[in-house]
Amino acid sequence: MIGFRRGTREWSTVPGPDVVAVPELVGTLGTGARELADAAVDFGHQVHRRPLAVLRPGNAADVAAIVRFGRENGLTVVPRGEGHSVDGQAQVRDGIVVDMSALAEIGERGPDRISVAAGARWSAVLGATLPYGTAPPVVVDYLEMSVGGTLSVGGFSGATHRHGCQADNVHDLDVVTPDGELLTCSPKRDADLFDAVRGSQGQYGIITRATLALAPAASTARRYLLTYHDLGPFLADQRRLVDDRRFDYVGGQVRYVDGEGWRYLLEAVSTFDPPAEPDDRALLGDLGYDRDTAEIDTGSYGDFLRRAAAMEAAMRSAGSWQRDPHPRCNLLLPGRHAEAVIGDVLGSLGPQDIGTGGGVMVYPFPTARIVAPNVARAQDPVTVLFGVQRTAPPDDPQTLDRMRRANAVLRARVTELGGAAYAYPTAFHDAREAASGRPAPEAAAALPTA
Repeated sequence: MIGFRRGTREWSTVPGPDVVAVPELVGTLGTGARELADAAVDFGHQVHRRPLAVLRPGNAADVAAIVRFGRENGLTVVPRGEGHSVDGQAQVRDGIVVDMSALAEIGERGPDRISVAAGARWSAVLGATLPYGTAPPVVVDYLEMSVGGTLSVGGFSGATHRHGCQADNVHDLDVVTPDGELLTCSPKRDADLFDAVRGSQGQYGIITRATLALAPAASTARRYLLTYHDLGPFLADQRRLVDDRRFDYVGGQVRYVDGEGWRYLLEAVSTFDPPAEPDDRALLGDLGYDRDTAEIDTGSYGDFLRRAAAMEAAMRSAGSWQRDPHPRCNLLLPGRHAEAVIGDVLGSLGPQDIGTGGGVMVYPFPTARIVAPNVARAQDPVTVLFGVQRTAPPDDPQTLDRMRRANAVLRARVTELGGAAYAYPTAFHDAREAASGRPAPEAAAALPTA
């Protein structure tokens, strides 16, 4: 028997009046040094909170049982997907981490939906759907995040201007509530819970399974990478493409060119099934990009969706992925302020402020496309996702601190302008550190993260 010794932060295998037995589980509750150390690390490599135990659930009932156990004994329970968070959202000091990657089954698939466990990666979802000519309408750029993690924050991509976020494209969810109940919710069944849990960063429960919407997926993608020398025309053309929806995917990147400064790359994708092909002249004719540097590539739709794998492989090969701090800052700007904010940030930013493997991304979409009520958005008809993806050098706390302070200043400015931070710890999540291990009634389950 393993039990929790009341009034301590210790586990015991010796029965006694002060020892509370852990509920019977199908999975395993680990307390080994290696398990605890792994659970105190995420992709951000900035925050390290060591839990008391790590649950690898055998089923959703295990998650519900451990949430009830934690609530009854003053232990915060935090789910963790693939550990891709950057600010310790999936960590907890002296609590229990639930390793949701243990629940990764791909379930029943139909023509317009597929049921998957919350710990499944989006790459696995695509592996089960693309061979049948279907895919989720919105697919995040990095596929090795968990389904439950992205649904709990929203899940944006270059297709959001057409289809909303990933949390908007769900038929139903299985959720463990803060009281430890396992419920199925949908727009017609426990609709309040369904609305509450999507995009709320786990404040209202832990997602354990989702029925995802599917749509027909073309076999081929033509990708246009268009360079702009000035920010204003770049943003204006992005807005034009978002408004008229001529492309299936609209995004953007900002890159620093030595001796020239920042260059703006508009990324647009048109999907199709041969022999039909996009009309490049019609699609691009009214855009103000640099005609001499345009890159146009055609390949499979699956290869386009998996394009971030090469970036990850390069960062892993260099050791940056698994070693370097990643103080990343993703913001949702009001469209009316986007040019001023982005211009100011880039005016004071150089490659040394981004770091190896970092970058800047710009994704606009109509705010009205976001339907899930708790998903963050800007107070403006247009929301612009602006991501400053920094990487700090290892063993350089001064540079890391400078990057973190710059992110904090930027978040404060954007919030004052009517924008919001995306996938960043809320005051609720920060407060759990001061809760002495005793979660508030509405917060027994903390942030499910990718």
